[in-house]
This record gives sequence, structure tokens and C-alpha cells, in this order.
Amino acid sequence: MVHSLLTRTARRFRTWPADDYGGLSNGSDEDDPPGAPAALPPLHRPERPPRPLSIAPETFEVRWTKLHSEGRLYEMWDMLAEDAQRAWGGRQRFMSLMPKFARDTVLLDVQVVDLKMLERWVDEAHQRTYRNVARMLMRYRVHHSGTDSTFEQQVHLIPAAAGWRTLCYPSSRDLTVGSAVGR
Repeated sequence: MVHSLLTRTARRFRTWPADDYGGLSNGSDEDDPPGAPAALPPLHRPERPPRPLSIAPETFEVRWTKLHSEGRLYEMWDMLAEDAQRAWGGRQRFMSLMPKFARDTVLLDVQVVDLKMLERWVDEAHQRTYRNVARMLMRYRVHHSGTDSTFEQQVHLIPAAAGWRTLCYPSSRDLTVGSAVGR
């Protein structure tokens, strides 16, 4: 009785040898009705999902800037480096103190002027050292009060599990868009 139960159970979990499919039973018990479908190996080898691609630093910064211009500060919070998040003191504080685009300001263009990957970078203003830093010179073009203007800003990104994080720290000064925010 026990031997019969073990045999039937083992037959259900049997695998196909790599080169011989003919000698396998259909995995059914004697009690199964005739013509019960047999388990077959897959026709094609299952494909693995593609490996996640790391987002380029340029793409990350353009997304950050577009979210900023749209006032989507809640989403920007998750793009901050942990050091910067601690410096801001929380998402709500970040959302209330982060400089915002004026209502009549429209972001027209964002360009990466220069990108350098640095093995080591010392942030003198915040007395921190980082490794594998993307340092970019960004050019922003905005339309404000009937006038187009362009300004440049250097930003620093550090690698993180899902790509990059920005080193955007709070400032003690009242900042307006176009001035450095400790990045």
C-alpha cells in the first residue's frame, strides 16, 4: 500500500531526461480515466525577462528637471540621495522648501553640456566624499514673463540600486529657479 502510494507520487513528479522522452509515462495513475492528458515538456525554452537597464545619468537629470518644472515634488523625493533626504528632513519639508518654478515660468529645454564620471568627488560644501559620481554641466532654457533665458548649473549624481540619485541639498538662502541648490 505505502509502496504503491510512493510509486504513484513519484510518477507525478518525474522529469524528462534531456535526450529521451519516449520512455516516460503520462504521469497518470491506474485510476485516471483513459485518454487523460499527459504532461509534455514545453515546446520552446522559456525566455527570461530582459535584465533591467541602468538609466543613464543624462536621462535621470532630464526627468528630475521635468518633474521639477511640473511641480511634481512628491515624485522627486525618491530621486534624492539618502544624504540629501536626511538633510531635507523628510518629504513634507522637501516639498515645502524646495524652490519652485514661478507660475508663468515654462521649461523650454534641458541639455547636458558636459558629463564626466569621477571615481571620487569631495563635496566641500557638505563635507562628504562620494565614489563613482556623474558630474554634469546642465543648460536649462526657460520662458518667464515674456522672455526666454538660459542658465547653466553643475549637478552631481551618485549610483543607486535603481540607477542614480541626485545630491540636491537644501540651502539656507531663499533660492529661485536658476540658482544653485547645492548640487
